[in-house]
Amino acid sequence: MTRRVAFVVTLLLISSSLSAQRAITRTIYVNAVDGSGAPVLNLTAEDFQVFEDGAKRPVTFAALGSAPMRIVLMVDSSTAMSKMINQLKNALTAFADALPETEEVVLISSGGQIRVRTQAGAGRERLRAEIGRFAVEGGANAFYDTMLEADKRFMKPAPHQWPAFVVITTDNGEANREINVDEYNRFMNDFLARGGTAHGVILQGKSSGLVSDILANLVDNTGGMRATLLADSSLPQRLADIANRLADDHQKMMRRYSVTYAGDPNILRPTINVTVSRDDVELQMSTRRPF
Repeated sequence: MTRRVAFVVTLLLISSSLSAQRAITRTIYVNAVDGSGAPVLNLTAEDFQVFEDGAKRPVTFAALGSAPMRIVLMVDSSTAMSKMINQLKNALTAFADALPETEEVVLISSGGQIRVRTQAGAGRERLRAEIGRFAVEGGANAFYDTMLEADKRFMKPAPHQWPAFVVITTDNGEANREINVDEYNRFMNDFLARGGTAHGVILQGKSSGLVSDILANLVDNTGGMRATLLADSSLPQRLADIANRLADDHQKMMRRYSVTYAGDPNILRPTINVTVSRDDVELQMSTRRPF
């Protein structure tokens, strides 16, 4: 007997809806177990059927979540970070030490403009070497532009890996430019639809500003860890905690399926029915990772 589960997608829209003209790829996450409760780990895309508001949609991809995470470690290297550089290096090292070496890390800094310090394929030895060389570059914090560019260059080209931002930033009210709200909403809705996750630590300056607001929105909408610190002494532990959270979350998802299908962009909150073509399989689903 085929088991069917219906649920409602509730993407978290910030302040504007998706354009009716945008094509959309939607992903749902599925836990499949047999009648005894044991995980079913050999399903393929051909085994899944997805119905969106009653209409059958093409399933374009389905696989267990065992691929390495694609983590963008985004670090403020603006002038405001200069007094905290030694503790920052300690924290980045703690992150590298705690994170399993199977996960991919792209180290990026945002002082003045984006600077890519390690590529996704670089190993931990290269990452640790770049952490040791990390230095302040000066200027304002190009946080927003760096975030969008990093997503475009490193996350979108790896659609079958779990995208995750880990952000360490100061916020003294400085930023390179004003934020286009519609542009940000498009990014956020798309990042959520791809199952992205974000974690962040803000080293608070004399006054909070736009960087704090954007990072809080990004982290909170994706269910990540967020901390605002008045001093940098606890930063290494915070980064180690985030690394451990990433590892734990990925472990949970390694026995869950990512099922991607071509959705109707005109439907913002579709009701989705998912079935499998095999008998005695029960499904549990979520639009968010982990679950």
